[in-house]
Amino acid sequence: MASQRESDPIGKLSASIADGASIDWDAIRELAADDQELRKLLEHLQVVAAVADVHRHQVAETLESSRRQDGTTRSADVEPARRWGHLLLIRKIGEGAFGEVYEALDTWLDHPRALKLLKTDTTKRLSPAHILHEARKLVRVRHPNVVMVHGADSHDGRVGFWMDLIQGQTLEEHVRGGRLSAGEATHIGRELCSALAAVHAANLVHRDVKAQNVMRASDGGRIILMDFGAGEFLDVPSDRRPQGTPLYLAPELFTGGAATIQSDIYSLGVLLYYLVTGKFPVQGRTFTDLALAHAQRDRRHLRDERPDLPDPFIKVVERAIDPEPVRRFETSGDLHAALEGQARPAAVTVVEPPAAGPTPKPIVPGRVRFALAAGVAVVALAGWMGLLAYRTFEAALHITSEFRAGPLEYLRLGLEALLPFAIYLAVGSVLLALLPGVWRLLRPMLSPMSRALQTTTRSLSPEISATLVPVLGAAAALALLWWHWPMFATIVALQDAPDVVSTPVILGDGFKSTYLSHSNLSAMLCVVLVLAAWRWWPGVELQSQDVAHVRRMKWVAIGIAVVLATSAVAPRPFVFERFDVVLYQNRPSFVIGTKGDELLLFASDANGILRVKVPRSAVTLKGISKRLVEQP
Repeated sequence: MASQRESDPIGKLSASIADGASIDWDAIRELAADDQELRKLLEHLQVVAAVADVHRHQVAETLESSRRQDGTTRSADVEPARRWGHLLLIRKIGEGAFGEVYEALDTWLDHPRALKLLKTDTTKRLSPAHILHEARKLVRVRHPNVVMVHGADSHDGRVGFWMDLIQGQTLEEHVRGGRLSAGEATHIGRELCSALAAVHAANLVHRDVKAQNVMRASDGGRIILMDFGAGEFLDVPSDRRPQGTPLYLAPELFTGGAATIQSDIYSLGVLLYYLVTGKFPVQGRTFTDLALAHAQRDRRHLRDERPDLPDPFIKVVERAIDPEPVRRFETSGDLHAALEGQARPAAVTVVEPPAAGPTPKPIVPGRVRFALAAGVAVVALAGWMGLLAYRTFEAALHITSEFRAGPLEYLRLGLEALLPFAIYLAVGSVLLALLPGVWRLLRPMLSPMSRALQTTTRSLSPEISATLVPVLGAAAALALLWWHWPMFATIVALQDAPDVVSTPVILGDGFKSTYLSHSNLSAMLCVVLVLAAWRWWPGVELQSQDVAHVRRMKWVAIGIAVVLATSAVAPRPFVFERFDVVLYQNRPSFVIGTKGDELLLFASDANGILRVKVPRSAVTLKGISKRLVEQP
C-alpha cells in the first residue's frame, strides 16, 4: 500500500486528506500549473478536504461533550482524540485473548464500526504483511449470519480490521438469563451452520466459535457469528498451538492436531450443548485438566444433563462433539441438514423445566435402566432362539409333545447359541474403536483410495446408500444358504423319513463342518448388519430428506440379520447337544427323550433310520453320551 501511494501523487494526496494531514495547496497547484484538467481535479480535492476538516472538528466536539457528561466511563476506555488510521476510537467494548475491540467512527463514511486491534503477541507467528494479506480475504465472506468485515490495515504498529458494529446481546448473556429449549438451540444452530459454511467456503476456519462470539442482533434477532481473531486459513501451515477458548476446543487440538472444519463443528456442538444446559460436556479448571479429561474420555453426555430433550436433537449434538473427528459431521452443511431433519415435527412442544432449579434426577439412573433393558432383551432373545432351535430339532426327529424340552432348556441353548454372535460383536466394536488410530497410521498410503471412495459415496444419495446395504445383505444371505444347502437338505430328509427306514440319512462329520462354516459366516454378516444399523444408519437418517425410507431400509437390514441368526441357530442341537447312548436290539441308539419309564430312541447309520418309543427295561445302558454327528 505504501509503495503504491509513493508512486501515485494523487493517491498520496487522497491519503493525506483522509488522515487529516497538513497540505500545502499553493505548492501543489504550482506543480500542476501546466495541466488544466489536473488543476480542476485539485480544486475538487481541496473542497473535499475542507468538508472533511469541518467534519473532524464536529466529531471532536461531540466526543468532548460526551466525555464531559460521562467522563468517568469513557475517558477510562480511550485516550482523548485517539485515532487508528481513518477510524476514530470512541470506547473499548471488549477484550479477548487475541485483541481488543473498540467502538469506532469511520471518518470516511461517517458510520459506526467495530474495530479489532490484534495484540502484538498474536502477530508473532506470522509477519504483519502476511496477516493483512490473509485478513483482507475476510472481506469476501458475505453472509447475513457473519459479521461483515470491511477492511484490514496496519497503523502505529498495530494490525487490525474493522467490521459492522452489531447492537444486541451475546448468547453468553442470553444463557445467563436461563438455558434455552431444544427448538431455540436448533434455530441458532442452523443459523450458525450457514455462517460456518460461508466461512469454510472462503478457506477459513474460525477456531473460536463460542457463546461470547455470537450475537443475537436487536434488529429482529438475527444470529451473527463474530470475532475472527483466532481464525486461520486451511492451506496456511500452523504452529499447532491450541488457539481458541479451551472449553470449546476439540480433543485433537489438545494433542497438537491441526484446526479443521471438524474442529469448528465440534465447537459448534459444544455451544449447542451449552445453550440447553448452561454447562460444558468436558469440565476442567485449567488447560491441563481439560487435556487430561479429553485423554480419559471423561465427558458428560447430554442425555444425563437434559433427559427431557428430544432424541433427534441429542443425537445431532452428541455426533457433533464426538471425540473422534471422523465420526463428526463432515461439513457444516451436513450438520445443518441434520438439524433441519430433527426440527421437522414442528407440532411437538417441549415444556422446559424451571431454569432456577436443577433438573430432577430420575428414580432409576439412566445407565441402570439401560443395563436392565439390555438384560431383559438378551434373555428374551436367548429364549426365543432356544425355542426355535428345539422346535426345529423336534420336528425333524418327530419328537412328540410329551418328550419336548422345557423353558429352562430353551434359555440354556439360546444363551449358548448367542455366544458366537456376542464374540463377533465385541471384536467388531473393538475394530471400530481402533479404526481412527489405524487410519492415522495408514493415512499416507490409503489417502488416494479414501478420496476415490469418498467421491463415489458422495455421488450417492443417503436413500440409495441405505437401500444398498439390505440389498447386498440379502444377496450375501442367499449365497450362504445356497452354499450350505446340503445341511438343510439333511434336516428336511430326516423330517420326511418314516420312523423306520432302511435308507440311511447319516448325521456325520460332513454335517458338522457344514454347520460350523454356515454359523460362523452367518454370525459375521449378521454382526456387520447390526453394527451398520447401530453406528452408520443414524448419520444417514440425519442427512436424508426421506427419513421414512431410510428407516424402513434399516429395519429390512435388521430383519435380514434376524433371518441369518435364525438359520445359524436352528441346526445347533444336531451338532452340540449330547445324548445318552443305549443298546436296543443290538443296535446303538441315542436317547432323545425321556418320560418316566419310557424312552424315545433315535439311530441314524448305515442300517438306516430308527425312531422308536420303548420302555426303559428294553434297552441296555452303555454309560456314555455323544452328539448326533458322532457314531454311537
